[in-house]
Amino acid sequence: MQGSHAESYAQLVRDRVAEIPVPDQFRDPDVLIGDGHTVTVARADQDRPRPVLTVGERLAVEAPRDVVKGVVAVHVARAHLGSPSPTGQWAPTLLIFSGVFCVFGLATGLAPFLFIGGLGVIGGVLGWRARIEAAHELRARVHEADELAASWVGRQSVVDGLRWLADRSEADARPSRRLDPPTFHDRLAQLGS
Repeated sequence: MQGSHAESYAQLVRDRVAEIPVPDQFRDPDVLIGDGHTVTVARADQDRPRPVLTVGERLAVEAPRDVVKGVVAVHVARAHLGSPSPTGQWAPTLLIFSGVFCVFGLATGLAPFLFIGGLGVIGGVLGWRARIEAAHELRARVHEADELAASWVGRQSVVDGLRWLADRSEADARPSRRLDPPTFHDRLAQLGS
């Protein structure tokens, strides 16, 4: 996208974002135009005194005003609420290595390998449990951000924004698994639409 077009679209997005009653730390962001239809939000820090909002070109060009407001509000709400720290990501690897130790211990009859493998299995199961809890917390945080965004711009704008994204997302076509974040369809169902 040429510089003049990008600046005009950035100004258009800036005007739409100004209508959203976001928290003070996200007010008056620097708006950049990126690729696709994604939105990213970077908080202000010591190097950047203003937050940075990167809006995909397709979203800025193709989407109606309420859709842009809904999508941006959802992403700002998620940035405001923060995301839970991922835990237990190492559990599958630990379980694999523990299984190898256990099999080697059984094959050779060496008790230390069985002992180490057994401890690893216990740690892997505990890590897997933490991973499942973190996934549930992430799903709850996403739904909480949707509700917060709905309180800022109205439920219909958020629903329209999520539907617009769902229509353009290929990843949303696959069924949701237990450890995945909620799909757009899950989020729309939670919003009651």
